[in-house]
Amino acid sequence: SRRGFERARTRVAESSCGLCGLENLELVAQPLPKVSPHQPISKDYVFSALAALHDHQPLNKATGGVHAVVWVDETGAIACVREDVGRHNALDKLIGAIARDDRSLSTGFVLTTSRCSYEIVEKSVIAGATTLVTISVPTSIAIERARSCGLTLISLARDDSYLDYSGG
Repeated sequence: SRRGFERARTRVAESSCGLCGLENLELVAQPLPKVSPHQPISKDYVFSALAALHDHQPLNKATGGVHAVVWVDETGAIACVREDVGRHNALDKLIGAIARDDRSLSTGFVLTTSRCSYEIVEKSVIAGATTLVTISVPTSIAIERARSCGLTLISLARDDSYLDYSGG
């Protein structure tokens, strides 16, 4: 055999909603900090950010296979963008960039191209976000977690409509 081709590699990869592998579901029910009081975001800001999103995704343009998470500031402008093949990594990058620049997620909103799991809700809340907008649907646990702490959760965001799961 040719050198280098006789090696066999075995790898285990897992991907899940975050519940798989937990030994105790009570870990999911840990209370989140209450979100600071905030005004509803402008529908125009949501639609404007969605319309501009594609132009802020150079990696996705090149590959067609990465998630983007953006922070839309209080003026409705996309002020920070991070992309990654992993939706959690993209959010972590955005949170780090905002913290490094000494800005606050609470003054605008977070918009993600990924599905909305409870972990995305939790990371956003812990990082100080008051509003999370997602293009895809939220899980029922994500909705419950958002409502429990006062996070405004907007999902199924399209260029002309969205669903507000905040209960307001």
